[in-house]
Amino acid sequence: MVSLEVKLRKPKGKRESRRLRGKGEIPAIVYGPATDPIPVKIKRSVLEKVFHTITETTPIRLVIKDEEEKTVSEKTVFLKMIQRDKVSEAIVHVDFYEPTRGHRMRINVPLKVVGKPVGVEKGGFLEIYHEEIPIETDPDRVPQEIEVDVSSLDLGDVIHAKDLKLPEGAKCLLEDEEAVVSVLVPKEVTIEEEEVTEEEAAEPEVIKRKEEEEE
Repeated sequence: MVSLEVKLRKPKGKRESRRLRGKGEIPAIVYGPATDPIPVKIKRSVLEKVFHTITETTPIRLVIKDEEEKTVSEKTVFLKMIQRDKVSEAIVHVDFYEPTRGHRMRINVPLKVVGKPVGVEKGGFLEIYHEEIPIETDPDRVPQEIEVDVSSLDLGDVIHAKDLKLPEGAKCLLEDEEAVVSVLVPKEVTIEEEEVTEEEAAEPEVIKRKEEEEE
């Protein structure tokens, strides 16, 4: 679990948000089914130190302090949304989500693909349609990743959403027949198969003509 320290703030509109960002702080909000929105701010340097280790499935121990550095509360939250500047792509706002025990949450979990498909050995291409899998689960059972073994996939084979192995109690929010991973057949293989089929289809006609000539 990652720990982050934030401070309470008084929201005063866009001008105040710009002022905070100018001081190296990022405005943020903490909310949830049983949590009234709590405006907070976090130092950009603090967030950047751990940002690349945090995903949507990473539980975060959020320590909320007041301006006098006194701890007001501690919460277990998840990173729900990040807003970035359209030009510089710098982080301008962060949303933290506090789930409630007994309240199921919807979350996107990274897909981890392991193995090399036999179809790739034959010249096929591995296509991953979903880098993340949306699921519904209990807050204390959020998986860090969903692993799928593709080593047995041959040319044209597909792994559908219904084939994924999820933790107990978790539900995939994709349609059962939604393709998650597949091995695409290269064009040259398709062309060769079509040529063979045309030759086979033409063969009876050649034989028939030969029989007519003999008569």
